[in-house]
Amino acid sequence: MIKNCILAFALAVFIGGLTYGLNVYFKSEKGDFFILEKGKPVPDFAFETFDGASHSFADYKNQDVLIHFWASWCAPCVVEFPDLVELAQSRPDISVLAISSDRTEGAIQRFLDKHAPDLPENFHIVYDRNGHLTRDKFSVFALPETFYVRKGGIFDSHIIGAYADWERFSFE
Repeated sequence: MIKNCILAFALAVFIGGLTYGLNVYFKSEKGDFFILEKGKPVPDFAFETFDGASHSFADYKNQDVLIHFWASWCAPCVVEFPDLVELAQSRPDISVLAISSDRTEGAIQRFLDKHAPDLPENFHIVYDRNGHLTRDKFSVFALPETFYVRKGGIFDSHIIGAYADWERFSFE
């Protein structure tokens, strides 16, 4: 009887600790993650591009935007990245915010030197140094992931995984 009580108590403590730990791990410290709904505005957020320039998402509200989460160590990201660059080159009316989850700026720079040395002006690299955008704001836990935001900052769609046909993606 006492063994069963101790076992039940230990199990309750374990489950409580696990629940608390997962809650802390998967939510931002302030609980300020985005809940995106199709047809609704994406909340504004600040970020810094790889060249050190500060921006706000509101700066891009007059155009379609792909918010793309990637990393240089992610094999599907490496395969997909050139297609996104080509898309940006062929569609100067859109912007791509490529938000990297790499651990160092050097890793990003080596990747860009090898795979995309000449990015078009509408393709912006963002180093998410502490995971604030990737994990805390957009709740991205698998790479690559892409969010399509229409003109006016209106959320349209979300793609999990590498997309195979960017040249035919419908911006409507």
